[in-house]
Amino acid sequence: MNSQARPYLTRFSQFAWLASFWFVVHFIWATLLPVVIPAVVRGYADRGLIPLDELGTRLGLVLALGAVVSAVLQLTIGFVSDSSESRYGRRKPYILIGALASTAAVFYLVEAPGYWHLVLAYMLVQVFLNTASVPYQSMMPDLVPERYHGRAAAMMGIFDLTGKLSGLIVAALVISGVGIGAVSAAGDSLSFAALGVVYCVLLLGLAFVVLVKSPNYPVVLGAGFLRIRFGAGDATSIRQILREYARFEFRRNPEFVKLAFSRMAILLGYYTFIPLVYYFCEANLGLEAEDRWMAAALLGSIILGAVAGNLAGGYFSDRIGKRRMIFMGMAATILFMFPVIFATDIMQAIYFGAGLGVGWGAFIAADWAFAFTLIPKERTARYMGVWDMTSLAPQMVAPLVAGVARDYLMKSGMAAEATAYQLIFTFSIIYFVVGLVILGFVREYRLGLNEEPQ
Repeated sequence: MNSQARPYLTRFSQFAWLASFWFVVHFIWATLLPVVIPAVVRGYADRGLIPLDELGTRLGLVLALGAVVSAVLQLTIGFVSDSSESRYGRRKPYILIGALASTAAVFYLVEAPGYWHLVLAYMLVQVFLNTASVPYQSMMPDLVPERYHGRAAAMMGIFDLTGKLSGLIVAALVISGVGIGAVSAAGDSLSFAALGVVYCVLLLGLAFVVLVKSPNYPVVLGAGFLRIRFGAGDATSIRQILREYARFEFRRNPEFVKLAFSRMAILLGYYTFIPLVYYFCEANLGLEAEDRWMAAALLGSIILGAVAGNLAGGYFSDRIGKRRMIFMGMAATILFMFPVIFATDIMQAIYFGAGLGVGWGAFIAADWAFAFTLIPKERTARYMGVWDMTSLAPQMVAPLVAGVARDYLMKSGMAAEATAYQLIFTFSIIYFVVGLVILGFVREYRLGLNEEPQ
């Protein structure tokens, strides 16, 4: 039985370096989801490798299949991490293994020569990056006392948002006026391979920061680098392991379940919007090929606003309540969503996008802090895997539904391309409202107020 005192982190600088790996995770997703993969799929269509009239469906299929693989991995790796013993703690071995394997997967993705290679590469990136990120996320509730959850979650949000912003800037420089990787001329593939190098340097560098600076917890000296023990003894049967794998005790944590469904509904709206922004800017805002980087500028304005909203949301959620902060943030998001959807030029969309981002940033910080508070401390990684499912499930459903809807509206003659995007994005607001309705049933109460740093 481990008797090590929990090494609490309470200082702003500690939150910063612990949250730093979140930068590269979101740097990668920010380049892949809204910019790189849509542009690659568009390039395959332009070269005749896939049918042009199936563009939206093929894009949704890539994202959905990758999310399905990731969903299984998310739930499994959290269970395995919680059942692990190591002299370095339960989380660090998985961060190291996942970061190293992710470097190989991203190089395969950036050089994918065809559509199904892209699908496979994206699945591998999901598997390996999540092998690192699920246990990594669990370090925050493992090591940060409850009274600091809002500020720690805000720091996670800052690295989330700055990672996304940096990723969009880099992706814009790579794709501006040219194709991507194997779908473009040979010379252009070198610039996309350079993006893969950036991925790898950030993955290994920031993983090193977290692995070196964070305390080992819990320490099991006789376990070596990694040992997995699913039960009380080594003779645990497969049936017992599966029974434990499926035991989440959600009935004992109803507020967490309701919060998870609320977040899932809100992120259905997010993943309806984000993957189609690249096409929306071309069809609705009149961007030509040489202006494609402006699509990233729109997303960048949203993220810059979200940085400010995130700082405010993390600070005030510890004072006025996390649920109230989520409501306030999403109200601002919905308010500014309409002028973005019906903007007539890119600068107008960028202007209102910044306001949308402020609300979204406040939502991110308060929602994460609320989850940290409700997660059972002895099953942290498993519940973080479930928490990540609230993001992955929308990734499976929303892009595919939105892509199929886009193709159907256009093929049937019911709407031109620009109108189709406006209809689809308006529907994303309905998802936001549903999420807030569910949130209204979540009770907020403070747990473990006597928890003190030791």
